[in-house]
Amino acid sequence: MTAVETDLTNHTARVIFDDTETNPEQMKAALEEDIYTVDGTTYLHSDISPQEAEDMLATRAELFIVDVREMNEFCGDHIPSSLNYPWSSGVLEERYAELSHDVDILVYCKNGGRSEMAAAFLDSRGFTSVYDMGGISTWEGETLSCCEIGMRGAILALQLMAGESPANILMLGDTDGDGKIGLVEVICILGKIAGLR
Repeated sequence: MTAVETDLTNHTARVIFDDTETNPEQMKAALEEDIYTVDGTTYLHSDISPQEAEDMLATRAELFIVDVREMNEFCGDHIPSSLNYPWSSGVLEERYAELSHDVDILVYCKNGGRSEMAAAFLDSRGFTSVYDMGGISTWEGETLSCCEIGMRGAILALQLMAGESPANILMLGDTDGDGKIGLVEVICILGKIAGLR
């Protein structure tokens, strides 16, 4: 491989092999190792600043915000409406199919390393509108913790525990995006009710 031509407008790249000794199977293997799609189209995510990410949040009606840190980091603070798909523990790789190819995806982590790998992974799976903000450490916008649910959230949690089905479970701060209230959420909710948080 001697050159890569990129077109950031269309999020694609063209990989050029210009030697005579590399056979097609070696080319295919090289492309797959570097997380390129073999059909010749490579999707490249866009790196954006936290300010651009804030603008995106304010102007996009539909947007998946994906925090790829581990759940304990996510619960400390995260961008509102974020889904937690940890990269290091393999959750994003297992559940990426839950994300829509038709919706922009904003990815972030703590300092930018994991978000870069996660964004490249999503590129390799054919997602065409992936934006890597890097780390939340430089984010100046609003953040939430898993326990910031308010009284309405506590009431909804109690309804859930009693077996009723509230209309909007996301108001409770569903930490892993599975549509359920798990142990972490329940501990936060009960701590909030008891005045411990």
